[in-house]
Amino acid sequence: MNYHKSKILAVIDVQRDFFDPSGSLYVNGSETLPSKIAGISSKYDAVIFTLDWHPADHCSFTEHGGLWPSHCVTYTQGAGLPDLFSLIMERGEEDVCLHLKGQDRKREQYGAFENLSPDSTEYRWLTSCANVDVCGIAGDFCVKASTANILRIVPAQKVGIIMDCVRSIDGGAALEEFITENRITKK
Repeated sequence: MNYHKSKILAVIDVQRDFFDPSGSLYVNGSETLPSKIAGISSKYDAVIFTLDWHPADHCSFTEHGGLWPSHCVTYTQGAGLPDLFSLIMERGEEDVCLHLKGQDRKREQYGAFENLSPDSTEYRWLTSCANVDVCGIAGDFCVKASTANILRIVPAQKVGIIMDCVRSIDGGAALEEFITENRITKK
């Protein structure tokens, strides 16, 4: 398998519970993201999709003492990707990777790439790429934390955030501050 990918798109948690107005943790304005991301994906050599993939009794859920309503429970419609992303998935396993996070019921996990194995496809793609652009939901939590994880293995000058393809719960303030502090390119 060829692990060298020049341009990578990291799509963070664009799942029904977040982008669909009827989703359990809908983020305002995110219903436009699936079509925007599908429209730009052909500019990239590879796409990594991260998915919140929670057990039903996850610690982040309010009914279990957490901050959030139940969301992205494994194998539910709310955990699903947009139908538009099937076009991206047709590219095949050589160019598309799904990365699950939040599976440990006892631990909150905003960042998708905190413990990547050097043998994983994601690690090999990220460490060999010319640049990685990040987009997704929510900018102030999972996008920010996943980008911080990427910065541990990829120099900041290779990382960009596609602002038009990010939605935040706080309107973008925390992500803007993070971008400035880390000298990340806004695209």
